[in-house]
Amino acid sequence: MPFDAVRTGYRQLRKALFTAPRPSGEYLVVDRTVDDLEAELGAYSFAPNWEFSYYERGEVLNLARVVYERETVEGTTYRWWQTHLRGWRGDDDRIELHAHWELEPTENGNPHIDGVGFDFDRGMSTLESFLDEAGIDYESETIETGTSHG
Repeated sequence: MPFDAVRTGYRQLRKALFTAPRPSGEYLVVDRTVDDLEAELGAYSFAPNWEFSYYERGEVLNLARVVYERETVEGTTYRWWQTHLRGWRGDDDRIELHAHWELEPTENGNPHIDGVGFDFDRGMSTLESFLDEAGIDYESETIETGTSHG
């Protein structure tokens, strides 16, 4: 069986079984295409993350940047973390970016799902620093969707 067919099937299964609503909160809004963002942020080691995350309705971009960082949370030391970035296309066709810092899911399964170490502010500040470094202009907007992270 071709791998592309397996991956496509898995992504469809993920959408059907592991779906969450889009969160309310702060977004960084950019006037870029998804392809441009993938290329520009990919240069900073952001990579596609569709297979290892919930599908948040309507998202058009899902990237993560994994790093090794020893951090102790509630007496347990974890080593693998990620900045997880999601994007949605706005009514004006710009991309609305929302990021958070969390345990990397393949190395920290249940603690990741339980939200151990989850940090929205750190994720957004990390995203902001990479957008600045890449020379990508953005505007900060609060978007209300009726749900929140955390």
